[in-house]
Amino acid sequence: MADASATAPNSAPKATLFLLAGLVALSEFAVTAYVPAITIIADGLRVQTEMVQTTVSVGLVTGAIAGLVIGAIADSMGRRQLLFPALGLYIVGSVFAAAAPSISWLFIGRIFQAVGACAGIILSRAIARDLHSGPQLTRLLSGVTLVFSLAPAVAPLFGGLLAAWLGWRAIFAFAAIYGCVIFVAILLLPETKKGPAAPIKVKAIFATYKNILTSKSFIIPNMVAAALIASMFAFMVSAAPIFVKGLQLSPALVGCFPAVAVSGTILGASLARWAATRVQPARIVRVGSLIALASSIAMARIPISAPYLLGAITFFCLGFGFALPVTVSMAMTHFGDKAGAMVTLIDSSVYRAMPSAMIAGSVVALTLSLSLGAAVTAQKCSHRPA
Repeated sequence: MADASATAPNSAPKATLFLLAGLVALSEFAVTAYVPAITIIADGLRVQTEMVQTTVSVGLVTGAIAGLVIGAIADSMGRRQLLFPALGLYIVGSVFAAAAPSISWLFIGRIFQAVGACAGIILSRAIARDLHSGPQLTRLLSGVTLVFSLAPAVAPLFGGLLAAWLGWRAIFAFAAIYGCVIFVAILLLPETKKGPAAPIKVKAIFATYKNILTSKSFIIPNMVAAALIASMFAFMVSAAPIFVKGLQLSPALVGCFPAVAVSGTILGASLARWAATRVQPARIVRVGSLIALASSIAMARIPISAPYLLGAITFFCLGFGFALPVTVSMAMTHFGDKAGAMVTLIDSSVYRAMPSAMIAGSVVALTLSLSLGAAVTAQKCSHRPA
């Protein structure tokens, strides 16, 4: 039987591409969908906005911890056997969050969601590595990123509209329905890990993690990927309070903004897919990272208004979409037989960077929203007749 990694670049079925993107998008429908409604959820549960924001970071930390177990088990047992219970947890967590009578129940639902979403991310990339390597892997991951890029646009759009029309609980109900759709789709996916299931050995797991973490071919691209994703999440957490409370925009309108910004990611991923077989991977990463860095610097210097911020984040997403698939592909190159553990370490590095990024984003959001809110109030008062 021919090696799957030797498959021609265009031979991967589109169904596999969309299914892998759908697995990765579980986290988007669990996180970014309710970000535009954070203030509405806080009002509905009668808690501070910062408490609801904390559910995002708690989910990320939970995912980082769960990933260490999921990746190791996936390399021993296989990919498909873990997807079904993980998706079950995701669906149950979504139902818990939708029916949450208090912030405590929302935290529990988010923890369950995080475990399921983490498994989707790890196992989708492990499956991609099972199927391909080298430029073919980069093209597949770029294609996944391209399709997956629609999720940050669609999820907040749906979230904002659902919160405005049906209430914030409908957001998590939609996530549960989406999880059920992916569950059914997984029934069509064969096992991609070669060889029979092996017993789980703790010493072997730690030896694998040590081998990967001491490899320079893994460390450098992994650090770049972590920095890019953490930067993206810092903006995501800070954007909603700035736009809603600071600039006095409606959650439904704010939910449409990612659709504009994600166009940069789509363009970047398309360029990365085209460049995968034409340009050296390191050069692609350098160009993408420089674009993202320049956009980040610009965001710190431009006027605080929706058009300027959207323009800067769109260019950031361009660099993000161009560099990220290549960094992940580079990190995965030498560890095909341990793809689950390797992907776990990539994601755990990202998750460790996210809490500090999200705290920074929350502080910036609180400061700017209070300042902008005071400015808007003062402007309204100045226009009132004496």
